[in-house]
Amino acid sequence: MPHRRTINTIKNTNLNTINGDNMNFPLGYATSPPPRSIAPSAHLKRIAKFCIVGIALSVAVIKPATAANVMLYGVMDTFLGYYKNHETSVVNLNSGGLAGSRWGMRGEEDLSGDLKARFVLEGGINVTTGTAAQSGRLFGRRATVGLISKSLGKIEIGRQPTPGYDWGTIFDPILVAPASVIASLTGEIDNPWMFNPLTDPARLDNLIRYNSPLLAGLSISLSHSIAGNTSPTNQVKTYDVGSLIYQYQGLQLGYGFGRSSGTTDLTPDTKRQIEHAFGAIYRFPWFSVYLTYQLRMPKDSSADKAWQVGMRIPFGIRHAVHLGWGGRNGGLPDAAPANTLTQDVRVWAAAYIYEMSKRTSLYAYFKRLENRGSSRLTILPPAGLPNPAHNGEDVTTFGIGINHRF
Repeated sequence: MPHRRTINTIKNTNLNTINGDNMNFPLGYATSPPPRSIAPSAHLKRIAKFCIVGIALSVAVIKPATAANVMLYGVMDTFLGYYKNHETSVVNLNSGGLAGSRWGMRGEEDLSGDLKARFVLEGGINVTTGTAAQSGRLFGRRATVGLISKSLGKIEIGRQPTPGYDWGTIFDPILVAPASVIASLTGEIDNPWMFNPLTDPARLDNLIRYNSPLLAGLSISLSHSIAGNTSPTNQVKTYDVGSLIYQYQGLQLGYGFGRSSGTTDLTPDTKRQIEHAFGAIYRFPWFSVYLTYQLRMPKDSSADKAWQVGMRIPFGIRHAVHLGWGGRNGGLPDAAPANTLTQDVRVWAAAYIYEMSKRTSLYAYFKRLENRGSSRLTILPPAGLPNPAHNGEDVTTFGIGINHRF
């Protein structure tokens, strides 16, 4: 968890205003003696009235500051990456490798018993340019308000990650964005899956989400998005995404279900779809093993499948190696005509993470994407590497980066 700092809601109070220099209250007489014509009793009455008013104003101002805790937090992450296919290569600085760069505010207010009100505002940052990420949104990562109860769970409303995003981050063994295998299989494509850790619809506008409390190792998350995201291709699209996560000792299992309605263009990739996602992790004393299998079924078109296996191997408390290998079958045979592009790939990757401190990490990564049949997918850095010009080409990337959390 990133370190958070409390924002005091009252600070830098104007002492000149309080002592009366800019107020028509008797306390101002501290700097200019009162006229001799004012009787002492009248003067004392005016002082008493001012004190009463001052106490009332102090209570009115201070009470909200003590009732709600507002936390400031963030991540600054940048990396130098190299990307290459058979025709060209790209070297650039990018933002958000180990974790998306961001800044945010989170506030809670105790209401009654174990019930709290909470808001979260979180905006993505392009560290290399200082601009806003998520297409320039002010709070593109999250903008929610809701209620939290330890016994009943929590419900939050607004733009936020879906259970599909959480599922993707839990069961991604690499968890370094440019090296993520599951991101290449389900996120770095023209029609991203609902269960992916990289891009929309992993986050959605107009989302109502409920998370249950943990019961006997099981947690449930349900969400419904009204009208999806505000973009030309899915402005009337709605999403229903849910997940079940179970954990017992070293075993963690996950199932996800997603359903999306049709869009305005109703192309095979964007009309109504059903998704199923299965994940498993087993944590041994010296390493962890990851398995995922995903199935997507668009209406009236072929289903596509994605799978992944991976490992995390820690060395001491500061070092770790992450490994992943996976593939995707886009539902079309490898013998499809050359002008019929598929999305059949095999991807393998490795990452190394060094925790310098609780807040700062260094990392390095390598990933290779192998296109199969008539596939021409690429690895998508923010600066852009074009899709291969020919079928079946391979794409490679490697890089180093730094991550700091505050």
